[in-house]
Amino acid sequence: MGVGSSVRRRFRRFRFLFVMSLERQSRKVALFFSAGLILIFLGLYLDGRDRIFTLDAVTETASVVTSDGAFSEWRVGGAKLYKNPFATKDSATRLPESAYLLIRQGTRVDIQRHGIQDVRLTLGRTDGAVGSIVSPDDEERLLENWASLTVSSDDRPFVWPFRGTLVVGDDVSSGVDSVLLQGTVNVLEEQLFRDTRYSAGTSELDRGDKVGFWKQPEGKKHEEAVVEGFFRIEPTNQERFTEALNAIQLVAHGSADHVKVERLGSSGYQIRATSWARFLYDPLLSFFAGLGALFFAAIEIYSNVREILKDVASRD
Repeated sequence: MGVGSSVRRRFRRFRFLFVMSLERQSRKVALFFSAGLILIFLGLYLDGRDRIFTLDAVTETASVVTSDGAFSEWRVGGAKLYKNPFATKDSATRLPESAYLLIRQGTRVDIQRHGIQDVRLTLGRTDGAVGSIVSPDDEERLLENWASLTVSSDDRPFVWPFRGTLVVGDDVSSGVDSVLLQGTVNVLEEQLFRDTRYSAGTSELDRGDKVGFWKQPEGKKHEEAVVEGFFRIEPTNQERFTEALNAIQLVAHGSADHVKVERLGSSGYQIRATSWARFLYDPLLSFFAGLGALFFAAIEIYSNVREILKDVASRD
């Protein structure tokens, strides 16, 4: 009897020490993995990634400051050219049907159209020429620091590509007659370790909003972002087209920190890609998130099992 009880006491002591040692080791391992996962999640959350913002809109007005003349060659056949702000309608120059407008870098172009009326282009800059008019049937016409064109699209649509800083719409106030009609902003963010992108959010714009792309957050060097895109002008004679739209159709996309929306003259709001969205749409981060959930579930199961073993040991 004495020998048997001594063996049982030694066994219980050994089991107790083993459980305590296992508990200490498990705590260290759990602490190590927990700290590692927290650091990984924090790093992935704060990781800066390239974001592409895409604007698809229908508007009556927009302005672009060109940053690349190669992207600004616009067909303007049959347009009326005004070379100074005080020119009368009778002094306009009719351009040939094969005419193209070459816009120089740094020129601001304001584009306006109501319904299916003619398109009005106003070009200006503080110094130098805004561009030139070229045509195979005519000599090159060099424009000065201001020019205006009235373009009519009777037979077929115009598609005018651009690259530069862009503002779409105008502040709604007295005297304003051209506004944004409708639009959507979509955010694409690059995936981790892969040259692919996923949708990180979509925002609908209201009629009358004013939209711009910004490269830096507010408070720092607030600089507009350069974007690429095109304007599409539907023809006046819409009987030839099954899905004709009025005003100016616009698509623009580019890398930016955010898109700023001004509404009814107020500061409005900013459209950004939320950092939490990447844990939902990025496959690798979704895997890490699932792994972390499984790990913490395993810790919870282990804690419950440990409590059960303690109860059994105390009864013995």
